[in-house]
Amino acid sequence: MEQLVIEEEDSASSALQITLGDFLVFIKWMNETAKSVERGVALPTLPDLDSSKVKGWLQLIQRLEERVRLREEKKLALAANVIAHEAQTRQLLSHLHANIASLYDNLGQSQKAKEVRRRAEALHVGQTQVA
Repeated sequence: MEQLVIEEEDSASSALQITLGDFLVFIKWMNETAKSVERGVALPTLPDLDSSKVKGWLQLIQRLEERVRLREEKKLALAANVIAHEAQTRQLLSHLHANIASLYDNLGQSQKAKEVRRRAEALHVGQTQVA
């Protein structure tokens, strides 16, 4: 293949030269990367390139994908943590209602104890419908 070289205007460094071959490899890798992202699998391995500029692009894309993956893992972990805390809060609230009702029973106020139990049951039913 004929070597077509693209250079930046200031031509300050020969490291900024990009061959057509490297650019085509980059495009092919990007297509494979897009398919990998859609399927949720690991990115393809980096191809061997002459251009350090194109290698930098590929490495940048890999770093961005890694950051997105790590953020998604954190998000899932936080969501699981919230669910666990919500369950613990429901359990504590249930214990609180039971203890308040027991206190009213011990104070001889069975009507208030029944009211607390009824409200706690209504709250519990409402929470299970939401969850």
